[in-house]
Amino acid sequence: MGSVDETIKASLARINAGLQSVGSPNVFEQYQHGVYLNQPFGRSEHAHQVAYALGEGQGYARVEQDKGPDQNDQFWVRLLKPNEITDDMLPIATGVMDQMRRLEHDVHQKPEPAEPRSEDIPTPTPTGEVVSTASLKVVELREKSAQLPGYAYAGGQQLNTIFEVGDGGGAKAVAIKGIRSQRDAMLELHSDGHVAIHVDAADALGGIRDYTRYLTTRDDRDLSQAGGPLVVEFTKEELANVASISTVDAGQFGRRTVITYNDNRSLNVMAGDVQIALKTGDDEITIPVSASGETLSTLRANHPE
Repeated sequence: MGSVDETIKASLARINAGLQSVGSPNVFEQYQHGVYLNQPFGRSEHAHQVAYALGEGQGYARVEQDKGPDQNDQFWVRLLKPNEITDDMLPIATGVMDQMRRLEHDVHQKPEPAEPRSEDIPTPTPTGEVVSTASLKVVELREKSAQLPGYAYAGGQQLNTIFEVGDGGGAKAVAIKGIRSQRDAMLELHSDGHVAIHVDAADALGGIRDYTRYLTTRDDRDLSQAGGPLVVEFTKEELANVASISTVDAGQFGRRTVITYNDNRSLNVMAGDVQIALKTGDDEITIPVSASGETLSTLRANHPE
């Protein structure tokens, strides 16, 4: 038992050092029932954004709810597997934390400045709002790199075209090119563990034979589990053309997310999570956030044309 406690302590020290190295006021602490971010969130979606960045889709983190001193709901981010949180996950997670804390501050800010507050959240700095994709490993999807017809799982033989995308190297992320040219509308991306898979919206939305492109991700270590997250990168013009984003829970296969353009082209994805980001320059994107109608509106509002 002692060795487990020592492992958790070592992981906590490493994680908090990583957060503090990029100027984050957030820290994780060991409480009676587990390891939690030391300040809760007032809104469920804010806590889930942080949990997603820390591997919620892979079972590394989750959100737990209780009541605060004022009897309002509060939402805690809990680390279930601190030792699985890699150093390269921390800069993105820090950016998401800071962004969500800003949103919390905006939502809960009262007109009476003298009203006491139960927590003192330092004003976050804008650093970390943009991340570089320059170092991402690029995987070019070609017909010869695919396996056909597809792997049998979930009770039946699937006809998806399978591509192996690897482990992403030290960044634990890859950029996929060549989706648009694939004849099969059903593509399956297999990664070695928790790997963020980046795709260009122009490459990913719509098939060459019809209006819908289907993508699914799988973890090669256990093909019954979802891979990902899948990060869809948009230009401002492409983002303006998005008509809707819908998402539903898909159990062990993660979440099913459908992104639809005004011209009816769409991307239908089943992955641990689907995230959206805006291209802000050469090899630069905004911090990826889980795709939803709300985050789409926020991204547009924060980056008007």
